[in-house]
Amino acid sequence: MIEKYEFKTAKEGMRLLVLAAVHGNETAGTKACQRIIEELNQGKIVLKEGVLTLVPICNPEAYRRDVRSVEENLNRVMTEHKNPLTYEQKLANEICPLIKSHRIVLDLHSTHCQGDVPFAFCDYPDEYNKKLIAGLDVGYILEGWPDIYKQQGAIQDYSTEHCAHNYGNTATTLECGYHKAPEAAEIAYQAIVSTLAVFDMIEKDAIRAYPKQHIKMECYVIKEKEGRLCRDYKHLDCVQQGETIAVYDDGEKLYAPNDGYILLPNLDAEIGTEWYYLGEAAPS
Repeated sequence: MIEKYEFKTAKEGMRLLVLAAVHGNETAGTKACQRIIEELNQGKIVLKEGVLTLVPICNPEAYRRDVRSVEENLNRVMTEHKNPLTYEQKLANEICPLIKSHRIVLDLHSTHCQGDVPFAFCDYPDEYNKKLIAGLDVGYILEGWPDIYKQQGAIQDYSTEHCAHNYGNTATTLECGYHKAPEAAEIAYQAIVSTLAVFDMIEKDAIRAYPKQHIKMECYVIKEKEGRLCRDYKHLDCVQQGETIAVYDDGEKLYAPNDGYILLPNLDAEIGTEWYYLGEAAPS
């Protein structure tokens, strides 16, 4: 069901997998992959060692419909399923073997709020994703996603990063900014080039290290009933302790427990889904 593009060299080196459109309406990574494939075929980019595999569209039907998913969130079911019951579970069975066979995975996403700034997740930090992230032109790194899932228990972590970690590999998720912003596709493209460079897969100039603000994710909030966020929050907006973040239609209010950041707010969240996350600044 999925199309992959593999570029091999005769010299042993890093095995890099680039995933895009795990969510079908997040197309910045798709455009970047298509550009990289074209430049590789034209000889504008030349691999000197290793293997590069690109999957520009991981969720083809959701991509065709321009929606996030068809039956469920592919990035919550990224594990091998003996008896796949949904479209996304069948896709996971195709993608997981690719994740297993590549030492590094770069998973390209985008966000749904205009003006969102790019950032990266570092769920399972090791020398490889730290090296990759250092070369990304993003100012924020979110950490601790698996911990809050374990602590709160409402969501199981079957993401691409969890999948790679389970296989003994490394994955990093890059959120390239707003879905439809032209610069998001450019950020995704530069991320692929940077990753190829830091792992010596292409000839490179000096690699610039961009300053980063690390944010520790503290909790997530599930929307339990009809309600609304108190303002048009954007990802990484600052919040103050005691600030009213959301109000349910029955009058119940939800407050910020500490000073920090609101993360991934979904103004249109459906009942039973993630409404927003909260995080605090952490040491770099």
